[in-house]
Amino acid sequence: MDITYSVVVFLTSYLLQSNLECRELDGYPFPVYETESCPRNEAEWNNRSAVFNCTKEHTYACFPNNEITELIEFCYPLPLIAIPAGLCLYLSKKRSQMEAYECNGFEYGCPDKPYRGSWIFNYSACVSIGEGCFLAEPLCRSAKNNTENNMNLNDRQTDWTLIAAIVITIIVVASIIAIVIILYIRKTRTPVEIQTRCHVLPHAHEEDNEACQEGNDSTVPLLLNNGADVNLSQETGASPLYIACEKGHNSTVQHLLNNGVEVNLCKETGNSPLYIACAKGHDSTVQLLLNNRAEVNLSTKTGFSPLYVACHSGNDSTVQLLLNNDAEENLCEETGANPLYIACQNGHDSTVQLLLNNGAEVNLCEKTGASPLYLACENGHDSTVQLLLNNGADVNLCRETGDSPLYIACQNGHDSTVQLLLNNGAGVNLCEKTGASPLYIACEKGHDSTVQLLLNNGADVNLCRETGDSPLYIACQNGHDSAVQLLLNNGADVNLCRETGASPLYIACQEGHDRTMQLLLNNDAKIALSEK
Repeated sequence: MDITYSVVVFLTSYLLQSNLECRELDGYPFPVYETESCPRNEAEWNNRSAVFNCTKEHTYACFPNNEITELIEFCYPLPLIAIPAGLCLYLSKKRSQMEAYECNGFEYGCPDKPYRGSWIFNYSACVSIGEGCFLAEPLCRSAKNNTENNMNLNDRQTDWTLIAAIVITIIVVASIIAIVIILYIRKTRTPVEIQTRCHVLPHAHEEDNEACQEGNDSTVPLLLNNGADVNLSQETGASPLYIACEKGHNSTVQHLLNNGVEVNLCKETGNSPLYIACAKGHDSTVQLLLNNRAEVNLSTKTGFSPLYVACHSGNDSTVQLLLNNDAEENLCEETGANPLYIACQNGHDSTVQLLLNNGAEVNLCEKTGASPLYLACENGHDSTVQLLLNNGADVNLCRETGDSPLYIACQNGHDSTVQLLLNNGAGVNLCEKTGASPLYIACEKGHDSTVQLLLNNGADVNLCRETGDSPLYIACQNGHDSAVQLLLNNGADVNLCRETGASPLYIACQEGHDRTMQLLLNNDAKIALSEK
């Protein structure tokens, strides 16, 4: 008896639902039913989805028909329905696909941000319709009548539910066997499988790019199989392929390549998918792109090549991959910097060795004349310096301003680098264009240990600039007392004046360096010397 009662109650509910959902419509490749209202909240949406046996691959949907004359509900062959801002949807009967309806002219309720079909209850204006129009449209003639009908809808449904329950309960026992059969058929029936498993609306490429960014390998093929524009890019020019390469999602990259993506499509900055994969060190992604005709030397608008950015990051395996695929090892960016240059600047020794082994020019300079050795010395990368010297780097190759590698090492106080250069024949008195020597710049900066190192290696203690400033003069001007003492101990002329006649004592006095003044006076500085 209990079982019979339960079956009766269950079947009664089922028949009620069948009556409420009205009739199935013809002309669609999957079951579509007319309905008087769409779900008003998430709970109702979930309930309706369960009633229709919708699955993860076939999402429940409720939208107007293509005439905008009635609401229909169905299981749509798509895991989710992505909708851009400013659009409502309707189901095209001819194509059996969702189509977009621009709602920017609505008086209210037009979605102001991207949303999903499962959130339709938050955008009631998209499912409130009259006779061929949306009620939110200013000229929709049926607005008043339909609004009133919608307000009374729930009351009518409640009355019909009560009447139907009484009638059906009376007849259900006699019809129980037939009903069980119907129920079985109903519950085991699944939405008709159709060839079109997915559909992306115009301008809804955010979902495509999001799927590529997250490496969603189940979603990406669905989007691609159903017309997603494989080359549709963001405002910055980043394509789905670019995003997938940036994240290193190889299977997504392969899906895109298999579907005809433009492998060399660049961002506005000129960054290609290969470039970003190299920057991130995604070697397997790099290999995929190269296997699919990615241009190995395609550079950004500022001239940075994939090899350059790989060398900048010190991604040796990526560098080797590119070199194996004919990357130009001496290709320069717009300032003249090349892959070897940037590798030396950052002290990536193994990268430097790879480049040298593959024909990189060891003395190729950028536009200011700075060589790879100069950059390594500037940053104090001793092992890089030694590597370059071992491979024929010109130890005295200067910039356009005359700065030598030794000069820049002394300026920055890199003593071990200075010693390396001196051991390899660097000119200790090689001056820049204004006549400043390595000793002069070391004294100006107050690098005492560097000063001592230079003096020990034959630096001319009285070698002056074109203006007559001596190393002692500049040390006194800046109040570097210990450097002053070192110079005096090594034969610096305490009274050597610049062209204007100013002596070391004069400039120390002018700058208010009392201790420096005393030091000079203790070493026979002449008080009478002054500017002319």
